[in-house]
Amino acid sequence: MFFSLRERLAAAIAEAAGVSAEEANRSVELPKGQFGDIASSVCFLLAKERKRSPAELARQIAAGISLPSWVERVQATGPYLNFFLSEEFYAELLREVAKKRGEWGRGGWQEGKTIVEFPSVNPNKPWHIGHLRNALLGDAVARILEFSGAEVERIDYIDDLGLQVAQSYWGYKSLGEKPRGKLDLWLGKQYVEVSRRFEQDGQVQRQVREILRKMEEGAGKEAQECRKLVEECVRAQYETAFKFGIWHDALIFESDIVREIFGEGIEKLKKNGAIVKETEGKNAGCFVAKMKGAEFAEMESPDKVLIRSDGTATYTGKDVIFQLWKFGLLKNDFSYCRFMLQPNGKECLMSCAKGRKGRYGKAGRVVNVIGMEQAYPQKVISEILRSMGYERQAQNSIHLAYEHVWLEDEKFSGRQGTWIGYTADELYEEGVKRAMERVKEGAEAEERRKIAQAVAAGAIRFSFLRTTPEKKIIFNWDDALSLEGDSAPYVIYAHARAHKIFEKGGAGKAQRMALGEAERGLLKQIMLFEWAVQQAALHLRPHILCEYCLDLAALYNKFYNSCPVLSCEDEKAKGNRLAINFASLCTLKNALCLLGIEALERM
Repeated sequence: MFFSLRERLAAAIAEAAGVSAEEANRSVELPKGQFGDIASSVCFLLAKERKRSPAELARQIAAGISLPSWVERVQATGPYLNFFLSEEFYAELLREVAKKRGEWGRGGWQEGKTIVEFPSVNPNKPWHIGHLRNALLGDAVARILEFSGAEVERIDYIDDLGLQVAQSYWGYKSLGEKPRGKLDLWLGKQYVEVSRRFEQDGQVQRQVREILRKMEEGAGKEAQECRKLVEECVRAQYETAFKFGIWHDALIFESDIVREIFGEGIEKLKKNGAIVKETEGKNAGCFVAKMKGAEFAEMESPDKVLIRSDGTATYTGKDVIFQLWKFGLLKNDFSYCRFMLQPNGKECLMSCAKGRKGRYGKAGRVVNVIGMEQAYPQKVISEILRSMGYERQAQNSIHLAYEHVWLEDEKFSGRQGTWIGYTADELYEEGVKRAMERVKEGAEAEERRKIAQAVAAGAIRFSFLRTTPEKKIIFNWDDALSLEGDSAPYVIYAHARAHKIFEKGGAGKAQRMALGEAERGLLKQIMLFEWAVQQAALHLRPHILCEYCLDLAALYNKFYNSCPVLSCEDEKAKGNRLAINFASLCTLKNALCLLGIEALERM
């Protein structure tokens, strides 16, 4: 409704002000407080051209504008045009939300297929809280894009040919220890010792390098056993993912990239002149991508090696080929086997040597969720696509960069083991423990545990997603679990309140009637849900929805405290307030769902 109304309002502004519909649309904004429901700053655009003050123009346009239906009146306030919506508009809004329910807010702002790649954690350790930010960000973006109309594929890149995996396999076979407990945690702890030995013992280095060579060749017992170990580690990592409601469609293994598509991709790069073989200097014998874009001009050594002189590929080389596949620019493709059935009932597949052909790839846009420190390699990928003549694909290669999560004075290193004590699993269990202390007594033990799990996962999710990706997060439990505001529990509690009223009074019946300040303010926020979803999808920023949720919960609590619903004696007013309550319930639930947070009916 908001976008339909905005379009009609922009047309009226354009006619009255003598500007284009596009200019009028850009001038429409959302005022604060009492300054109307919708505003226009078009008079700023006209003032210089017509050599008159914006305030004078605002008065003139307000006097002559033909208002569309649902707009009750317009008021010139200084240089702004402030529009006030009618009670009939808000009654129709309530009817639309009640009709759409779980579909309320769903839009068609995104088209085609988008691949979202996340979290791509090395398969020899558990997720620490830094990895968790990647996973939560990727999952939320995928949810928002799907709700906005896009076809989304959630892809996880599994680096099963890395040195770290070879080291872990050596430790698994050579140290004589049997896995205990969760495999990813066991491997991660063992890796600390293996890494120490690798750095200090030349014989260990030689043995690990030999394992790595066999892994890259892809044949023999070692390669098969290593692949199996990696798969089991990823299954353990996904146990963590499922605690937070994170799912995937397919895992693409680096070994399969090398076997299935790498050769074709490299030949395509050579044919298009995207890489050249250096004959002298430090990169002699290497195939190098020459970086010629303006953003590389100030760099001392902007060129990027994709193929080393010994014929092996760099990480960036493999990433470039993988990006070509994501956009459907290669003829070769992967075969897929079943990896696992996820708790959401959906099957997750993995690339494999023998299997059925899949439907993945051939996307119109690719979102790679990778840390900010990978900005240069990601720019290289886009520049290579551009140099090959794939301008559209280069523009649609999006690096969703993020800063890391910190505890005060703490960093995380797999090699040094400083992540121990700060895994995503430990964070989750600590959250459940703290939430259990706050869940009301009276519920059965199993129900209290489920509520605590949902609150803990939601609190962590919201705390991580509320911060813009470019900013560092310093996680704090008191803030994350607060019921006073700026947290998931605050929003979830508002939903639980609304659900309790709905259980007792139903969905109500929306009618045109005079609205109080609290009712009107809450309805205006409900109207803006579509806008919030659109903005979060366009900018790939889940924090926009987090801020929306906080504002919606605050306005709902104001309505709850100042507008009696079940005890209201006026039947018409009661029906309307029940309808407002139900619309709040639906909007809160849909918004929380887009953030991957369970909308509890009881806390």
